[in-house]
Amino acid sequence: MKKRLLCIIMVSFMTLQAVACGSADVASAEGLQVEKVSEAEESNDKAVEAEVVQQDENASEAETLAAVETQTENTTQNQVLDFSGQYYAGKGNLSITKQEDDNFLIEVWWQTNAAQHGEWVMHGKFDGVDTITYSDCVKHEYTLNDNGEIDTDETVYTDGTGNIKIVDDSTIMWNDDMEHVADEVEMTR
Repeated sequence: MKKRLLCIIMVSFMTLQAVACGSADVASAEGLQVEKVSEAEESNDKAVEAEVVQQDENASEAETLAAVETQTENTTQNQVLDFSGQYYAGKGNLSITKQEDDNFLIEVWWQTNAAQHGEWVMHGKFDGVDTITYSDCVKHEYTLNDNGEIDTDETVYTDGTGNIKIVDDSTIMWNDDMEHVADEVEMTR
């Protein structure tokens, strides 16, 4: 680009010199050279412009790809957050709460009879598709007195395993490997 500019300045300078000396023939020959240089520069400018447009299109494609990736991440995060909440089935209640470390706190309360109920507390990891798996479940068995207050609290186990299957936006299934309390029972919001 600098060479072209230098050529144009040189040709212009020579043209001015020729005109100043009264040499019209030299000036017209120089004019032809300037015209040829201008045409060549115009052609090169169009090539540079086409290259800039191509670079802009490539940058646009990269920006679009980055936006799609971000949207996909956000959609995945939203899907993860969508199943947080309370679910119910018959005598049971299950709560899923998202934690800061991308794990989920899961709490289940299941009534055995009017005076007894079980409570399961565990932390699970979402597989990115449709299942939260856990292996640290602690189960407590509570017995209530006549006033509805806790009379006894027995820790049944501390190493329970199982999973929560996400069926759809409002339905889950809890699969407890230890006691199979709610196998095949759909719980809904």
